[in-house]
Amino acid sequence: MRRGTRERGGARGFTLLWVGSAFGEFAYSSSLIVLPLIVLSVTGSPARAGVIGFVDATAMLLAGLPAGAVADRYDRRSVLLWCQAVLCAVFGALAVLLWAGIVSLPALAGLALVNGAATALTMAAGEAMLPSLVAEERVSDAVAMNAARTYAGQLAGTSAGGFLLAVRNAVPFVVGGVAHLTGLILLLFLKRQPPTGSTERPGLSGRGLLEGVRWITGHPFLRTGLLCAAATNFFFGLIYFIVIASAQTSGMPTGLIGAMAGLLGVGGLLGALAAPLLQRLLTGAQPIYLVLWTFVLLTAGIALLPGGWTPGVLLGAIAFAAPTANAYFSTYQLLLTPDSHRGRVMSVAGIAGGGSGAIAPLAGGIVLDLAGRLTGLLACTAVMAVIALLATLSPSLRDVAGPGRAAPPGNAEPEPEPDKAAA
Repeated sequence: MRRGTRERGGARGFTLLWVGSAFGEFAYSSSLIVLPLIVLSVTGSPARAGVIGFVDATAMLLAGLPAGAVADRYDRRSVLLWCQAVLCAVFGALAVLLWAGIVSLPALAGLALVNGAATALTMAAGEAMLPSLVAEERVSDAVAMNAARTYAGQLAGTSAGGFLLAVRNAVPFVVGGVAHLTGLILLLFLKRQPPTGSTERPGLSGRGLLEGVRWITGHPFLRTGLLCAAATNFFFGLIYFIVIASAQTSGMPTGLIGAMAGLLGVGGLLGALAAPLLQRLLTGAQPIYLVLWTFVLLTAGIALLPGGWTPGVLLGAIAFAAPTANAYFSTYQLLLTPDSHRGRVMSVAGIAGGGSGAIAPLAGGIVLDLAGRLTGLLACTAVMAVIALLATLSPSLRDVAGPGRAAPPGNAEPEPEPDKAAA
């Protein structure tokens, strides 16, 4: 009876976190598409419009390690509430400035800065508290549901952002402020989530910030899986840029280019919804192998197969497969890591994936200029095939058990296992 009560309480807590975070991700995604367009209309400079996305991404990456330490030191519910409250205030202030017609580039850049930093804090705190909200055997499903939430927020936010901007430039931020306020109200009903485990909370010193890096490098599976994830994010971003840029230079209608980008989001959303079932069908590290080899085959298809819709469909297929591997790795990472380190470990994983994805467009432009579309895509196929082969042969992935079977208790003290196998 007590266990059933705890499970219902945990399910209610996860639902509150999921829905509250969904509102925040909607606002964040809508701002990402609206902010550069507003800067472009105010300044007339595409370069300055591009600065906004750079500021947001840089703030998220720079805040990553401190965000993990904050999530491990303080009550995680309070961290989420403060982030939502700050974003409510900033979105509201910007809406007022836009409505009055006195907005400036520094104000828009300031919102991007706060947006990126608050998102890093929200991700670290929300992911770290996940094992305390659901039963261990349900963590994998919860991770997949979070991925579905992210894809749905991106699809809804980007589409709504353009529509709301057409009404008036302040409207997206009015709606975004209301979304953050709604998330704030929902999270008020969530129980306090102080980190457990070690009684000594981590400081914000250099040693404390880097503890997540040391924890990951001390575990062969986590180290190898993170390297695979970073490589996959980098090459996916690189290939995506090559496909979009080459389509534009070839004269493809912008509507078709937008549809290809939309297929990517749809594939990711469907893949996140299917991830729980696929994880039950696959054993061990098979989800990681599946994504890597699927990536190799579909990238070759993008390079060689004809048809205007082909690249979008194949990119969507890659996005469909990715959430299964992400859910498997994130679940194992959460269950293997003690609660006292979860915020920092998840932040390191986010920085590795986000950083590799952030530099991918730059690398894609260089590859496209130097090698062209066909050669560039085939070169990516060859490199990804080598990565997939090394991952398949890696003992640290091959010999690992499934999530929830080999992981130590969540409140175990951090004792990195010996480095028995090279990544």
